[in-house]
Amino acid sequence: MPSFFPLRTFLVLGRVSNLPTVWTNVAVGWFLSGGGWTAELGWVALGMSLVYVSGMTLNDAFDAEWDREHAAGRPIPSGRIGRRAVWAAGFVQLAVGVAVLLGLSSVHPLLAAGLVAAVILYNWLHKRWAGSVLIMGLCRALVYVGAGSAVAAHTRALEVPITLVVIAAGVVVYIAGLTLAARREHLAGPLSLRLVPRLMLMLPVLFPLISARAVSKEAIFLALMAAGVLVTAAWLALVRRTLARRVPQGVAFAIAGVALYDAAVVAFADWRAAVACLVCFALTLGLQRVVPAT
Repeated sequence: MPSFFPLRTFLVLGRVSNLPTVWTNVAVGWFLSGGGWTAELGWVALGMSLVYVSGMTLNDAFDAEWDREHAAGRPIPSGRIGRRAVWAAGFVQLAVGVAVLLGLSSVHPLLAAGLVAAVILYNWLHKRWAGSVLIMGLCRALVYVGAGSAVAAHTRALEVPITLVVIAAGVVVYIAGLTLAARREHLAGPLSLRLVPRLMLMLPVLFPLISARAVSKEAIFLALMAAGVLVTAAWLALVRRTLARRVPQGVAFAIAGVALYDAAVVAFADWRAAVACLVCFALTLGLQRVVPAT
């Protein structure tokens, strides 16, 4: 085992280039549930980020043997870090993330526990069971709903808006479709998507329509909804074309797109949050040039 582990190794293990998309997930859950710009929003984002990074880190620990054959450049098979160290780092990140969520925010404990369970279960099953792609989608959905629950905890009823639940359900399907594509990320060649994954990856087009139902039908909101649909559809078309040429790049674009879809959704709740999501979208694309998305 190497005597030291460069910071970049941990950045690669945690796929930190994708972290801005987690922040936008939190923003959607938070602002659609009526939250404001408070310090707790930052703690929720931090806790969710640590859980995300832990899940990505543990993914390498679970997949070490598979990576030796199919992805020899990953940190463990390349010898940059030992498997035990990755296990330790992943579980420490997970423990600290949960501690932040439960100790410094009001995220519902059952949702936090469900997120942890989904992260571990996906990493354990994803090379054994094709249906595990839905668990991956559930991980993302629980970030949305978990952030919303932190807002709801300050009200009399622990509830989140039905709009948020529907968006989260749609995210499960989208991420499942994305994960199906990502299973061939070790191939540099093109990917021919079948009908079902193709439809799953196009689902975010509906997100602005769903979010807009909760606001008035004034012209400005109708224009905003139309813009959201068009921009989302354009990016999804780019994702599909890129997947058809090179799988890893297409998957990276599909992940970054999550922040763009979130912007189209949260725009109806808080325009500043929408701008922040667009910044996160650009940031994700930029970071993916430095740290691989997958």
